[in-house]
Amino acid sequence: MNKKDLINFKKILMQKRIEFLNKTSNIQREIGADTDTNIGDEMDTASQNSEREMHFELVANDKITLDAINDALVKIEKGTYGNCECCSNVILVERLKAIPWTKYCIKCQSESENLQNRK
Repeated sequence: MNKKDLINFKKILMQKRIEFLNKTSNIQREIGADTDTNIGDEMDTASQNSEREMHFELVANDKITLDAINDALVKIEKGTYGNCECCSNVILVERLKAIPWTKYCIKCQSESENLQNRK
């Protein structure tokens, strides 16, 4: 991978990191505001609790993605960005353009998903 590509990926990753940080912060503020307004009967409370759980899942998923973005930025600094963590082969640039924080090549990702589906 050439230096120009690395610079572009670093810019994209930094932008995505800011977007995910803002999104996560906004969701956490919404959750905090919602916990102050427990009004209504048992059905309302159950619905509010369900919505809170969905918000927490969204925040958790965003945090996982944010960790992957931060890992990718560290890899750029170390010079290991673009290599599969499983087999060490080079990840296709097209895949990195689609998911710049990806850790695995298509083959290893597919094998991992197939193993998870069998369980």
